[in-house]
Amino acid sequence: MNRKISNYFTKKESIVSSTGDRLGIKNIVPENLKKTVAYTAARMDTIRLFLEVPCIVNSFYRSQELNNAVGGSKTSDHMQGKAVDFVPTGMNLREAYNKIKNSGLSYDQLIIYPNQRFIHISFKDDITTERKMAFEK
Repeated sequence: MNRKISNYFTKKESIVSSTGDRLGIKNIVPENLKKTVAYTAARMDTIRLFLEVPCIVNSFYRSQELNNAVGGSKTSDHMQGKAVDFVPTGMNLREAYNKIKNSGLSYDQLIIYPNQRFIHISFKDDITTERKMAFEK
């Protein structure tokens, strides 16, 4: 179960959810999204290398049932395996957010949730269509 899907991230991290665990929701990546999840994990490797600190994943892939349970957007990229909520360890949250935002690295959305203490990042299949939107919620 803890098999690596990229240099730094594991299969277990791709489906982690304290809400899912608490509510007994099985959060299993469907076969048709496994390549997308691996692609997103590889993109997260770049973020992790850039920040030079480990990134603890709070949420990655979410089934529709899990997304509903956490109150996620009906169009959440988490349901497609294209978004990750994470905490950089050993680095201030805002510092990590600003470093990514000002880096020139590509992403679709970068959102800091300072009250909930995590960063959300999402990617597109086609990097040339990524909007590089960065904001605070």
